[in-house]
Amino acid sequence: MPLIPWAELPESARFWCFVADRPWTADEAALLERGLDALCEAWAAHGAPVYAGYRLVEQRVLALAADEARTAASGCSIDSRMAALRALGDQLGIDWLGRMHVYVDRGQGWERLKLSEARQSEGRFLDSVATTKGEWSPVRELQGSWLKPPTSN
Repeated sequence: MPLIPWAELPESARFWCFVADRPWTADEAALLERGLDALCEAWAAHGAPVYAGYRLVEQRVLALAADEARTAASGCSIDSRMAALRALGDQLGIDWLGRMHVYVDRGQGWERLKLSEARQSEGRFLDSVATTKGEWSPVRELQGSWLKPPTSN
């Protein structure tokens, strides 16, 4: 089935992003990659293969994208994908769904902050918000982002 390399997915590919509650180790990364390969190879919507790929960023972020011009990911297929991600997270002891934290680098490396703390910080962050692969930039400056919009005078 179709596991598509990230670079070959179109910019218009539908995008989902998950942030781990802790960084994963090199050994865990190998397990994670095997699990994600299997997920993408088996992912189907109403029996049709979903052409999908993934990207791992900074041992903390998992991005998934699907080329919906070929096959749209349906509700049931998204549910099955989430079940596979939850199972993988359980195996690794990683929570993918804690949305109230973000990783910020204020010059000393990545630290996990509450959203309210991140909004008061300076530096870069690992972004998890986009609708399509082409809209996503994994590492962004806090200033001017959705976390810390420019102030109007």
